[in-house]
Amino acid sequence: MALFERHPGGVRATVAGKRFLASMRRVLKDLDDTLSTGLGKSDQLSIGLDAPLSNCAFLDAVVAFMGDNPDTAVILTEAPTAELASGLRDRSLETVIAPSRGEHPDYASLPLWWDRIMVAMAPDNPLADFDVVECDGIGQQTILANTHCSDLSLVPGTILRELPRPIIRHDVSRISLINLVRRGLGITLLRESDARSMPHDIVFRPLHWRERPMRIRHCATWRRDNSNPVLAAFIAFLLKRCPAP
Repeated sequence: MALFERHPGGVRATVAGKRFLASMRRVLKDLDDTLSTGLGKSDQLSIGLDAPLSNCAFLDAVVAFMGDNPDTAVILTEAPTAELASGLRDRSLETVIAPSRGEHPDYASLPLWWDRIMVAMAPDNPLADFDVVECDGIGQQTILANTHCSDLSLVPGTILRELPRPIIRHDVSRISLINLVRRGLGITLLRESDARSMPHDIVFRPLHWRERPMRIRHCATWRRDNSNPVLAAFIAFLLKRCPAP
């Protein structure tokens, strides 16, 4: 299995190589955490995010927490949901901010905010003439998604299976995917909090199912057996700064 491949611009990692590098980052972080603990430097908090840190209320809370705790090192990690779940299991991450995936006996969670799912499209797309887009309205569209981190995973599988056209998955960043949408190559789905930071020449419409908006609840999730006092302080801080609506 090849981890790297030649490219006109040099050498780049294959899909397997990217996964290997992500695993190595977790191993190195575990080693760094172990060394830090041995040196008495335990005042740190690792937070995993499954999307760009674009929600203003949560971003303000993180910044305020860091301001109130200047001796605490807050480490942010942005990664696909599967890698974040692995980080919680192997303790390389202490809390993860991501859409709720249901209850688990080993984990506790704190609801933070709701997000609507938005359809992103070029201004000349026929769907742009509507105030909202029903799920059956995207059936005749070319739907673009990211290979590793896609907001399509937030849509019930029963809806996706009924789509008559295949979903085209690209191994590119979120911004590159939006640029493909801008050129009229298809539509994609984003969370409303992420849509606010996107280019202004992209049209966004709320996605509805059976005349009701599709929404997701973001939560902070952590291991119940995590005894890090910094984590406890951060969760208590979130309870005050980000009360669940």
